[in-house]
Amino acid sequence: MQYPQIIVYETDGLLAAMLRETAKVKRWALREPRKPESCLRLLRSLCPSVLVLKIATYAPRAERGAMLSRPQQADIVPMETTRGRESMQPSPNLPKEEEQQASLARISNPSYREKQQVDSLELLADVHERFPDAAGVVVGDAEDLALTILAWDLGASYVLAPPQSRQMLPEIVVSLMQEAIDKCQNSQ
Repeated sequence: MQYPQIIVYETDGLLAAMLRETAKVKRWALREPRKPESCLRLLRSLCPSVLVLKIATYAPRAERGAMLSRPQQADIVPMETTRGRESMQPSPNLPKEEEQQASLARISNPSYREKQQVDSLELLADVHERFPDAAGVVVGDAEDLALTILAWDLGASYVLAPPQSRQMLPEIVVSLMQEAIDKCQNSQ
């Protein structure tokens, strides 16, 4: 049997940081692939695995406008329209510190966040279909009942979303990994 592995698929490294000490103590590999194809490749190794998948939620268009203050809204101008969606671009006359704030508005663009969400859910479904012995933990950043139900339907072993604390993540991963190790040992 190969060493168990925790695969963390996220963009900011926060979940991996939470699991780093647990992986070190348990002597499990901690992998942080940035592409879905890399996740699938790592799972082919047939060792006990837990996939930790962060799924971002997004604010609807009406709420997004409310999150920006009036001066910030005035400094973000539509760059071009693509398939009915405007691409937000900071105004060329912005000072550097205000340019970073405008960049935040672009990142919170619902179409970008929606794509990330869909990509993550497709990865979860692929992993569940191709590697049914791999446990999947979905971590949400906001309370979203529909997204939670969808994650369960697509094969998540556990969905961790508010109001649950993210501090529970290492304990959940240890429990699911132990189940995966037991399955692997019993099948040999």
